[in-house]
Parts: sequence; structure tokens; C-alpha cells
Amino acid sequence: MAEIIIPEMMQALKAVRQSNANDVHIRYDREADVMYVNIGAPGPADDSELGDDDILYRYANGKVIGFTITHFSKR
Repeated sequence: MAEIIIPEMMQALKAVRQSNANDVHIRYDREADVMYVNIGAPGPADDSELGDDDILYRYANGKVIGFTITHFSKR
């Protein structure tokens, strides 16, 4: 099992709690170094945009439903 650093995980989970999201799905692809975050159940987007921060934001019906963070370990 991968080592989990509890204090850092707690900090991230507190940020989720402070958001308006009731359901957040997070997946990290270590080989590609990409973090995928879905707000709500994962589903199809009808639009997306690449932000100035090189994060891909995914939308459905005008609301952010997730984002993709590339080169995650370097941030």
C-alpha cells in the first residue's frame, strides 16, 4: 500500500469540505503525472477550457464539473 501522509491529506480534505461540492472524486495517474478531479459523479462535459494555469476545466451546463491538472508532481 502506498504511503499516505495524513496531515497533508487532511489539509486537502478540509479544502473539499469548504467547497460547495457534496461529492468529489479524485484520481492520480502516476505514470502520466496527471490529477483528475470530478465534482459530483464523473460524467461527460459539454465544454472545457485550458486556464492560464495550464489546468483543464470541464463544464456541463455552464458549471465546472471537474478539472485536470497536468505535471501534478511539479506544482
